[in-house]
Amino acid sequence: MKLLYFLNSKPLKHRFLYFLAIFLSGPVFSQKIVHDWENYVVSLNGKPVSINVDLGLASIAPVREDSFVIILRVKINQLDARGMPTDVEAEQLLKMEDALVTLLARQSGATLAGRFTQRGIREFYFYAPDTLGFRKGVNQSMQPFSDHEWLSQAKKDPKWENYFTVLYPGKLDKFRIESRRNLAELSRAGLLRQGPILADYFFEFQELESIKKFLSSPSMTGFEIISLPNKPGEVNQAFVLVLRKKVEPDYPWIESHLVPLFNDAVKNRGVFLGWQRVLK
Repeated sequence: MKLLYFLNSKPLKHRFLYFLAIFLSGPVFSQKIVHDWENYVVSLNGKPVSINVDLGLASIAPVREDSFVIILRVKINQLDARGMPTDVEAEQLLKMEDALVTLLARQSGATLAGRFTQRGIREFYFYAPDTLGFRKGVNQSMQPFSDHEWLSQAKKDPKWENYFTVLYPGKLDKFRIESRRNLAELSRAGLLRQGPILADYFFEFQELESIKKFLSSPSMTGFEIISLPNKPGEVNQAFVLVLRKKVEPDYPWIESHLVPLFNDAVKNRGVFLGWQRVLK
C-alpha cells in the first residue's frame, strides 16, 4: 500500500516517466547480449567433461543487475561407457533445459549461462537479478522429470566467478574453438577440398630474445618468416611475428600441428594469436 500511495502521489508526467524507465530497462539490456553458444570437451582425471557455454556473455559479464547464480545439479539416469548421457537420455535433458529456460526466465528473470556434464552429473548455471521465485521455477520445470534426482541452490556471485571459472574456456581451449570455427568457414567455402593452402600464423611476444628461442624450436620446420619486427608495436608494446606455411588443414591437424605451436609460444612467453588462409 505504501508503494501504491507513493506512485499515485506523483504528478502524472513523473509517473509516466517512471514506468517508461522500467519498461525500457529490460529490452535495452537484452539487446546488449549477442548469444554465442559453443560446446567443448576437456579432460579431468582422465574422464571427459562436456561444457556448453554462451561465450557471448563474456563481453558484458559480470552483469551488475544479474548478480545471483542459480545452479541445478541433475543425476543422469542412463549413461554410456564414458559417463555421458545416452542418446535417449540426452533428449530428456534437452527437454529439461528448455523447461528450465522458460520457467526460470518467467519466475526470476534468469538467463542460462551454460552447463557442464561429467561422471553422470549435469549442472545448469543461470544468472538472475535475485533469488525470488527461483525455487518455484525449478520445481515447476522438474515436475515432468520426477524420475531424476536433483538439487538446486542460488547464491550471490557478483563477479560471475562460476561463469568464468567453471564454464568459460581457458586460453588453449578458446584457441581450439577459434581454430575449429576457422576450419568450418574454409569448409563452407569449399576451400579444404582443393588441396594444400597457404596459411599465415600470428604470434605476439614481449621481447626479441623470446622470438629467437621460439624460432629455434623443432616445430618451426617448413615455416617462412613473413614479418620479424625489430621494435615493439605502438599499441601494446609487443613484437608481432608472422610466419607462413603450406598446409592441409583438418580437425586432427589442430591437435597435431596448432596445439604444439601454441604451447611452444607459451613456453617462450609468447601468445599464438591465430591463423588464417592467405588471400590470393
